[in-house]
Amino acid sequence: MSFWSFSSGMQPLTGKLYIVGTPIGNLEDMSFRAVSILKESDLILCENPKNSKKLLQKYEIETSYQPLYASTREEGFDWILKKLSSGESISYISDAGTPGISDPGNRLVRYVRSHGFSVVPIPGVSALSTILSVSGAQNTPSLFLGFPGEKKSKTKKKLEEWKAFEGVLIFYESVHRIQDTLDIAREIFPGAEILVGRELTKIYEEMILWRPGEEKPKFSVKGEFTVLINNFEKKIAKENLLLVDTKD
Repeated sequence: MSFWSFSSGMQPLTGKLYIVGTPIGNLEDMSFRAVSILKESDLILCENPKNSKKLLQKYEIETSYQPLYASTREEGFDWILKKLSSGESISYISDAGTPGISDPGNRLVRYVRSHGFSVVPIPGVSALSTILSVSGAQNTPSLFLGFPGEKKSKTKKKLEEWKAFEGVLIFYESVHRIQDTLDIAREIFPGAEILVGRELTKIYEEMILWRPGEEKPKFSVKGEFTVLINNFEKKIAKENLLLVDTKD
């Protein structure tokens, strides 16, 4: 029997893996609970120590930390299982936001849970929930696409798959592709409202709403982008008519 196996006749495994959400930009968005868990953990696994160091120093978190790269094969997690089996608590943080939401961590969670250990979510900030909260759109149903594609052709194919979807689509995009991706989105969703969040929670945060029929808005092409496509076309058309009647 391997060291991480257990049965109903054995003591339950006590080590826990905490998946801790961290700020996506504004360090003040760190929760009290997240700070407490990170301080109490025996080890912090992070995506990149250089990116995590600033956050940990700000909140005087002195727990040892080390990188866990996204490319790690599952068998490379065995040393983590040994620590958990000895009762140690381990936290995992990504560079920003909530691990597992277009961030590394899925494979680690799946592997640890499959060997009988508890995986505990410590909720935090996510660009996904952030933009949904200020969209003003009916957000059910919503579909999260992550990063749609590295090439224009792949992005177009991905968005075209959901052309008939009556709901809200959310995805992330890089500074290098945002302009082309918005052109593609407008071509595929001519009657949709497109909300672009740039540098969410940061000093230069912008929210740009691109309504149907309007010219493409101008904005600074710097930073990180979250895009929300409100594809409730009939509802949008009706609201626009009511707005015109009110102005008259």
